[in-house]
Amino acid sequence: MPEPTAPPADVPAPVARLLDELSALDRAYSLGHHGRWSAARRAELVDTCLRALFVEAQPRGVDLVALGGYGRGLLAPGSDVDLLIVHDPGPPDDVAELAERLLYPLWDAGLGVGHAVRTQAECGEVATSRLDAATSMLDGRLLAGDGRLWAGASDLVRAGVRRDPSAFAARLREDARARAERYGAVSALLEPDLKEGTGGLRDVQTLGWLQTAIEAPLEDAGLLRASERAALEEADEFLFRARSAIHLETRRSTDRLLLELQPAIAGAMGFLDEPELLAVDALMRAVFDHARHVQHVVGSVFDRFDHGTGQGAAIEPTPAGILEALTASARAGGAIPVSVLDAIEAGAVVEDVEWSERVREAFLELLRTGSGAAVALESLDRTGLLVRYLPAWAAVRCRPQRDPYHRYSVDVHLLHALAAAGDLLGDAADDPLAAQAARAVGERDGLLLGALLHDIGKNGRGNHVAEGVRIADETLDHIGLTGPSAELARFLVAEHLLLSDTATRRDLEDDDLVLDVAATVGTPERLAALYLLTIADASATGPLAWTPWRATLVRELVAKVQRVLERGQAGVETAERLSERRAAVRDALAKEDPDEVEEFVERMPPSVVLGVAPERVARHFALLSTPIGAVEVRTLAGEGSRPSTYDLTVVAADRPGLLSMIAGALSLSGLSILTAQVFTTDRGEALDLFEVEGAFDPVVGEDRWRAFRGTLRRAIEGRISLDHRVREKREHYPVTRHDIPLRVSVDNDTSDFFTVIEVSAPDRIGLLFDITRSLAELGLDVHLAKVATYGERVVDVFYVRDELGRQVDDPDRLSELERSVRTRLAE
Repeated sequence: MPEPTAPPADVPAPVARLLDELSALDRAYSLGHHGRWSAARRAELVDTCLRALFVEAQPRGVDLVALGGYGRGLLAPGSDVDLLIVHDPGPPDDVAELAERLLYPLWDAGLGVGHAVRTQAECGEVATSRLDAATSMLDGRLLAGDGRLWAGASDLVRAGVRRDPSAFAARLREDARARAERYGAVSALLEPDLKEGTGGLRDVQTLGWLQTAIEAPLEDAGLLRASERAALEEADEFLFRARSAIHLETRRSTDRLLLELQPAIAGAMGFLDEPELLAVDALMRAVFDHARHVQHVVGSVFDRFDHGTGQGAAIEPTPAGILEALTASARAGGAIPVSVLDAIEAGAVVEDVEWSERVREAFLELLRTGSGAAVALESLDRTGLLVRYLPAWAAVRCRPQRDPYHRYSVDVHLLHALAAAGDLLGDAADDPLAAQAARAVGERDGLLLGALLHDIGKNGRGNHVAEGVRIADETLDHIGLTGPSAELARFLVAEHLLLSDTATRRDLEDDDLVLDVAATVGTPERLAALYLLTIADASATGPLAWTPWRATLVRELVAKVQRVLERGQAGVETAERLSERRAAVRDALAKEDPDEVEEFVERMPPSVVLGVAPERVARHFALLSTPIGAVEVRTLAGEGSRPSTYDLTVVAADRPGLLSMIAGALSLSGLSILTAQVFTTDRGEALDLFEVEGAFDPVVGEDRWRAFRGTLRRAIEGRISLDHRVREKREHYPVTRHDIPLRVSVDNDTSDFFTVIEVSAPDRIGLLFDITRSLAELGLDVHLAKVATYGERVVDVFYVRDELGRQVDDPDRLSELERSVRTRLAE
């Protein structure tokens, strides 16, 4: 950790002493002393310095006040020292001089200081118009002066919020809603903002402001229970320690617990690696858990404030009665009333619930409420009771996920997937195929249970699918569910990745592949349920998991598998569909010369005609209507499937290593490859299709396409070194994510004719170039490439053959292939 910069030589003595003492305090960081105790000590040191500077200035008619967190007597290492100078009406001579003598020495010493200068009346006015100013002054604390002016100003501010506590509470709730939209929830996000996020430190502070408004302790008013106060205090201390550790680690005023910071913060807070839980995951689990307590307590307090503090709902305090009460609330919509939650917490629920027929039916009835079930189960989890019904939930509760495209912890992801599956079954789908699938699912309980349990195996004990199947079996046996619903739930847990992984990583024109998927699925109802779960899983993961490209590929696979299941023949169906698609291409080119169109259609690879929209295939007619020169490059660019993306077609004479050259030229032209498909016509023309986006400037004009073509031509002619230039460009944009593992697998079982290479790696400039260059150097021809980008992680799949058009089956060559790709990507 870097030492603070030495102060200027002419710094006032009080400031010099303050810097020395703060430096000593910061050195205690390595010993773990960075919580509220050290924050209180930091505030005391700043108090002493400011009072000394105030005395030296000898102002008249002025009070100096600490605001915000500093006003509460807690000063985090990176937080600003927020001050208020209250003065008599009129422009007193001493105010400007005081501000100069107080603030400039601190600024010159590198300390962050914020300040406001107001009269008593101005304090009251700004508190009325700005909530942040009001709450900051509610936490105000006199530092220096006789206190007369601050007492009057404080009275005005407090009188304003006490005049209508309900209106003030509404302002606090609206601010919380705005913060939730901007920062999300500390209790679920993998990179949470510990201060402003829902369930964070700002939420804790709102209860203090509400208490001021009602002029009574929250406990005395019946708004806060003693157990809730204890949980709140514990969460406040933990989250404050974590936030302070971030400040000390980064030497900046930042409150977001980024992934790259988590190992250092975990170490600073004393977390250690355990066999089934890494230190960083233990840290985040504790963050999520404490934030949920804050979210639950703060929400309960405001709910009681709004709706009264009665004795709670009249529910039967048994496992079945609690589920039935939650079901009734879920059907009513909205959040679960705190009266119900209070009654649930007061109920007698044993550590391990015995699943009677009534409990089981009550649980299934709750799941059938759709998105309301997720809200109810989340509320049950916050009371600490969900694990008593589902013991397996304990292992995934608050467990973070390290995939970069996942937004939520495992348990929150499962609840969101349950909600999404319920919505899809409730005719909420805008996808016609999803609506058709919903009508085809008879065992809806099985789908809902599959959604709730599909990632239950993410408990740190190995492959989450195999582990999930084992736990799902135990859980379904535990709750006593048998028959078709249980069978469907088990199937969905075992195969929940089948459609998405196959569609994005395999050759969908391989009839044997489609037959294998159909054999695994077995029935049209299972296919329908699996498709709905795939959508629900993706929507609960994040925006990168269900792009239009991925959705199209999954739908295509589902349609093919459905035809096999319904009619039992893949080859005949493929031939019929190829004929239909060729006819559609001819129709799109009706104005062109029929003979030329027929020649174009016949030489198009069947995989292009089947896998690309007929309108896009037709647009390639102009690119291929005349023979292409040896070093000629032709391109066609248009709008992509998402905003700020582009569909790009590249045509050139096919040659070894061409895909690598194209990938390198795209990288040098500032274009990131999102998807890629490569084809070759029977005349030896490479027809390569990409979806790209601007890496730095999202708008790509003709100048950039022209530059790309020029770079590619020079590479084909051997006039530039793409390897050197890509390395040079990468040095300016280094990869910062080290938590995404590099994986390279080589498979000869997926396809009868090709070796399938799958590479999962952190994204970087020129990644596809590096991989394909390794393949070209080994003399391998890429028949099909599928590139899937998940935020900062990329999964690339290549179907390759050797120089003689065969699978690579020599063990030594396979080892060399894997080693070569790994070495290139590790550079």
